[in-house]
Amino acid sequence: MDEPGGEAVARVLTENGVTEAYVLLGNQTVDIADGLDSRGADVITARHEYNAAVMADTRGRLTGEPGIALTVAGPGATNALTGVAQAYTAASPMILVSAVLPEDAPTESLHGVDDQHFAEKAFEPATKWSTQVHEPERVPKALNRAFDVATSGRPGPVFVGIDEEILMEPVDIPEDAFQWSHVSDTPPSPNAATDALDTISQADRRALYVGKGVLRAFAADDAIAIAEALNCPVVCPRHYPDAFPNDHELFTGTVGMADHPAAVETLAKADAVLSLGVRPSSHEAAVLGDRTSDDVDLVYMHSGQSEFPRTDARAVVGGDLTTSLPAVADALATDAGETDADYRESVQAEAQRVNEEIGDYLSDVADQTPIHPLVIMDALRAATDDDVILTGDAGAAGGAWPNDAFEYRVPNTFQHSRLYDSMGFPVPAGNAAKLVDQDRQVVNLIGDGGMLMCSMEVVTAVATDTDAVTIVMNDAKYGMIWNYQRRDGHAEVATDIPQVDFATMAEAFGARGVRVETPDDVQPAIEAALAADEHVVLDIVIDPTAEYVSRTVW
Repeated sequence: MDEPGGEAVARVLTENGVTEAYVLLGNQTVDIADGLDSRGADVITARHEYNAAVMADTRGRLTGEPGIALTVAGPGATNALTGVAQAYTAASPMILVSAVLPEDAPTESLHGVDDQHFAEKAFEPATKWSTQVHEPERVPKALNRAFDVATSGRPGPVFVGIDEEILMEPVDIPEDAFQWSHVSDTPPSPNAATDALDTISQADRRALYVGKGVLRAFAADDAIAIAEALNCPVVCPRHYPDAFPNDHELFTGTVGMADHPAAVETLAKADAVLSLGVRPSSHEAAVLGDRTSDDVDLVYMHSGQSEFPRTDARAVVGGDLTTSLPAVADALATDAGETDADYRESVQAEAQRVNEEIGDYLSDVADQTPIHPLVIMDALRAATDDDVILTGDAGAAGGAWPNDAFEYRVPNTFQHSRLYDSMGFPVPAGNAAKLVDQDRQVVNLIGDGGMLMCSMEVVTAVATDTDAVTIVMNDAKYGMIWNYQRRDGHAEVATDIPQVDFATMAEAFGARGVRVETPDDVQPAIEAALAADEHVVLDIVIDPTAEYVSRTVW
């Protein structure tokens, strides 16, 4: 029987296990929503398409299954593009399903430009696969393939544009079009991983570099086992400080943009580094190359097989990390060699020195008003569970401070806009994190500038009864850029923000709002917010001139 193509989309999504989709509905996508709803899937309204994409991205990071965002053609799709590109840099599996115009649409059509394949072309550089579907029978196959592409190898986003006429009008799709055999990741050859380890096992001063690929493979336990077998220092890329437990005795810090002194020493003195979950051609690999000596032996293990990496590494092992890392851990358990004790103890001593100096810095600023952000980070660590999820933003509040001054004790607990670094990420990301696990603590860290870009998603939190805590570090500035202006002699223009009462704004949206202006009130306010059964916005007035830990201590 003929039925709207939107029903076919919903069928394929739910047959692939989708239980939740993030949308800003239009008339082109209501039939998809009907089909999802009738099949028991939740249709969650975001207040902007970027935020829908952020929620899908975050769900992908936390579950390993593609998050789903739905948009209308034209501005709906392009509004989501930033969120999709962000998912690409974060190696997060997600699928954006969007309406597109028919191929024979006239120029200057509603939601269109002259090129009817504009959306497909726009998304191509920011996705693993971008396609448009203009024949009804191709809809199931395109969507099924999207799930394979999004999750295989290095995970990432996929764009599937579907002709609006297919979505809105009755179509006849043969039953055999829905048949699909999903592919699975290919492991590396049996000996590739273990053969590559000879370089590491024979080195005296060896280190581990653990990146986001380990998180996306949910292989953190294997990375810990490898580190302990090697008994060597561990460094993470700056934007993924949660790739390895920060309270583990072997962790020495992060490098990239602001380098921890112990991590710098670890890499500079190493004669061999085993890199796990980092693409050899990536920015994170370039950072590793810059921080190591010219004669260091680098061995990469990552989840990709199709790229030709630009690297001078001694070995590159591509393939499914969920298969290769346990094999590596098993091999090293019996034949790991020995790490030079003086090297290991030297970098651990440097890490301890830095921690003590951070404690001294905290003592110096603990009582000042406006509140110093380091006070917030210290109180947050004291008040939260080990597995609290922090969401972070571009800029100081959600980026520099949680990177510099928070101890991530459980992997995959810092969901940040990362190297794409868009503003307005934390609140929609926190909503998605709470929808994934309602019982887990979630704290969104954001500045006042970022909050003005996503405050509408507090409404989504209220609508979905999710009780994350949003901490707004309110300094009435685009603080990171303002400090750059004044430090380097630029004109201090376009960086002031009128003082906004975000607590009152939160109350107007139906959430709880609390304004905090004295340091003694910070930790009690955080504890009360975490105990609440509703979304709480803490509007904390901070010092715009506060210097980062990485500038003051490092």
